[in-house]
Formats: sequence, C-alpha cells, structure tokens
Amino acid sequence: MKYSNYIKAFVYSFVVLTIHGCNEDALTQTPDHVISEDLVINSVDKLQNLLTGSYNEISTGEYLGRVLYKRAAVKSPDFRFVKTIYNPRDYEQTEYRYEESSNNNGSAELLWLKCYKVIGNLNLILDNIDDAEGNDDVRQQIKAEALGLRGMVYFDLARTFAYPWAKEQGSAQGLPLKLKSDEVVIERSSLEETYAQITSDLKLSLESLGPDSFTQGSTKYVTQLGVKALLARVYLYQQDWATALTYAQEVLDQKDENDLMTPENYVFNDYTTESLFELSVESENSVGSNGLGAQFDFRDGGQGDVIATQTFVDLLQEYAGDPRAQLLTEDKEETSQAFVKYVNREGGAGLSIHNIPIIRLSEIFLIAAEACANGAGGGESEALMYLNALIQKRTTDFDAHSASESGEELKDRIAGERRKEMALEGHGVYDFIRTGRPIIRPESDHVNTGINVNNLNAEAFSAKTIYPIPASEVEASGMQQTEGY
Repeated sequence: MKYSNYIKAFVYSFVVLTIHGCNEDALTQTPDHVISEDLVINSVDKLQNLLTGSYNEISTGEYLGRVLYKRAAVKSPDFRFVKTIYNPRDYEQTEYRYEESSNNNGSAELLWLKCYKVIGNLNLILDNIDDAEGNDDVRQQIKAEALGLRGMVYFDLARTFAYPWAKEQGSAQGLPLKLKSDEVVIERSSLEETYAQITSDLKLSLESLGPDSFTQGSTKYVTQLGVKALLARVYLYQQDWATALTYAQEVLDQKDENDLMTPENYVFNDYTTESLFELSVESENSVGSNGLGAQFDFRDGGQGDVIATQTFVDLLQEYAGDPRAQLLTEDKEETSQAFVKYVNREGGAGLSIHNIPIIRLSEIFLIAAEACANGAGGGESEALMYLNALIQKRTTDFDAHSASESGEELKDRIAGERRKEMALEGHGVYDFIRTGRPIIRPESDHVNTGINVNNLNAEAFSAKTIYPIPASEVEASGMQQTEGY
C-alpha cells in the first residue's frame, strides 16, 4: 500500500526538530544538514524525548489544544460565534455554518496533518524501542504509552473523518492505517478494521503498562485507568454496550462517586479528583491566544469569540445550585454567556496555560448509564443508579432533580446530562452524530452571527457533519475521498 510522501516527509522533519529541541548535542555529531536516524532511535532516552514531544504535539492548537474541541462546540446546538471583524477565523466560520467542502474544509487539513504527524512519531518509537539501548522497565513503559496514544489519535480521526458506526456499522469507510514508520499507505480501511486497530492498540497498551501510582499529576501520562476509560468510550461509539459497560465498571471499581467533584469544589484545576487522563500544558508548550482558554474567555486579552447559546444556558439552569452554571461569565456582547471552563493558571499573558482534560470520571458514570439504558448490565435500574450518582453531585436539591425516566426519555436525560457535563471537552456535536440524533439549532440562538438560516440544522448522518479528506491529500496521494464529497 502507499501513503502520501509529503506527510512522510512532515513526520521526519518533526522528529529532527523534536530531538534537536530536547538534545542540542544531537546536531553536533554530524553536519547541520545531515541528521542520522540513529541519533533518534538508538537509545531509550532519545525515544523517551520523542514520546514527550508527541504528548506536546497532541496539545497544540491544531489538535486537542483548539481544533477538535472548538469544532465539537460550534457545530453543536450549545455554542455560537460572536460576530466580530477582529481575527474572525474564516476557516472556523466555515465549520460553524456547515459549509465544508473538499477544497474549503475548515480546520480539516490542520487536524489531519497533525494527527498523522503524531502517528508517524509514535510509529518510529514502536518500530525501534525493542532494539534501543537502555533500561528495560522504561522501554516497556514507553512502548505502552506510545500504543495508547496511537489508539487515541486514530479514534479521534475516525470519529471526525468517518461516518459514525451507527450509520453503516463496520462497512463504512475507515482510515488509512499507517502502522510502520517506513510504510506507505493510501488505501482506506473499513471502519471495522479501523476500530479493530484502535482497540488492539489500547488493549496492548493496557497489557504492558505498569501499575498506576494514583499520585498527583500521574494522569498527565497514559495509565491503566486512563486506557480502560478510553476503551469504554471507544466501545460506546461502536454501540457495543456490554463491553463499554465492562470497561466503565473496571474504572469505577477503583474510583467511585466519592471522587466526583461537588457543587462546592467544581473547579477545573489541574489533576482534580476526576482526572483519568489530561494533557499537561505549561508556559513552554502553551499556544497562548490560540488555545482553548483564550477562545472562550475574552478577559485578560483572550479572544472570547465563542459563547454559549441561550439553549445551553437554559440547560445549565435546570438544577438548583448546579455548579456548571457558575462557569457562565461576562462575554463580548455584555451578557453572561461566556462559558469559561479553562482558566489561565498564571493570569494575564499566556491565556491558555491550563491542562486539557481528555477523559474524566464523570464521563465514565455517563458511559455506564448509557450502556445500561441500551440493555447492558442491569438495564434501566442500573442506568438510573449511575446517572443519579452524578446528578447528586451537580445540584443542591437532589430530591427535586433526581432521574426516574425510562425508555427513550431516559436516553434523552442521559444525553442532556452529557451536554452539560462535558461541554468544551471534545464531545458536543460528536454525541449527536454517533447516536444519529438530528442537530437542531434554533434560529433565535444565532441572530447577527452571519450564519445562513438554511444551514442551521443538520442530519447526523449527512456528509456535512464529518470532515472531508483534505483536497491536498487526495491530490498528492490519490486517496479515496469520503463518500458525499
């Protein structure tokens, strides 16, 4: 199989830059224009540096540090752009308006290139870690973390560039699966093959990871509990309710409702009691005004160009004492619809020096509830148990707001709780797409935003809910474009 040469070149250029940044002595051993691959792959320590660089690449604005999380928000019914002439980011407006095409694809090219760049780095690690010189325990940990990250990156690509499992199950178009650093791949696998690779990577990671330490800050790396949580999420997207519940329960065997934040301590500091996996962002790897904090908060020089819709504000006000409603603050339009989940920990300049949550304990309760509501485990009674465990931590009047629904109303209640709990954490529109629910955006929520009222709503399985493969990639490699584009 073949893979586009320009992405391969991109991968190796990043490897050189990463190792140069971490080990300045690397370039002193050869002329400046000649970089020996041995300098990158011959030791466990150097591969550890490449793994650290991969974590940092995932946190950049082209991936989780802005593009994926912001896209999930603005294409959902819960957030909208503020009309502005300052740095309007036309490519993001394209997504907000559901006007993507193969040639005008919003942030698709940024995300595609970044993800395959990271995959290239991880493949280089996995290809060479077994023969690299160094400590065997460190070697095993590096290999396990690289596998876990590769599975996560392929999952994010799959849910963004492929139709959801619910549409055609495994027969839908999947991704080109590049699994070796010297491999050239352009053919797209089936979605079944793509998900099989994702779960294989995550399970192999789980088998090789050392025991979790549960120390403060340990969740900035791939851990056993974090991988189990990711597996629960992946199987939920595949609608394999029983397996999703199994992995969710394995997480809940070690962290329970006592680890959930409460109305008194619902603050998104680093490494809260709910943290299962989050990316560490310091001043050295912060993307500043391009990061998540600055996108939703205009204070201290932030851009604040995305605010909550009235629909979402109303959702947050359903429960008495809901701490999530306290995240609403003043916005550019002089109302209080800026939803500020991420606060720059150093204040002032920097704007986005805050960790990025990948998966939290509250999501696991909701995965378990949804799986049970769809027939897994103890069914609806068990679903209510998991759902109410979370609701009890999100209101000061649980008796008034506890869940007791059944059937489709119970599934809707769980979906609504996901919207409130996991806003701005990379779910948003993805939850509508994966469950096949239409995306309804009331016109009253989007007045004076420049959006075409004909593009307000979208069917979950329509082509415009997913990214097209960037035209530059199709032209360079001959890769098959996504059906519908």
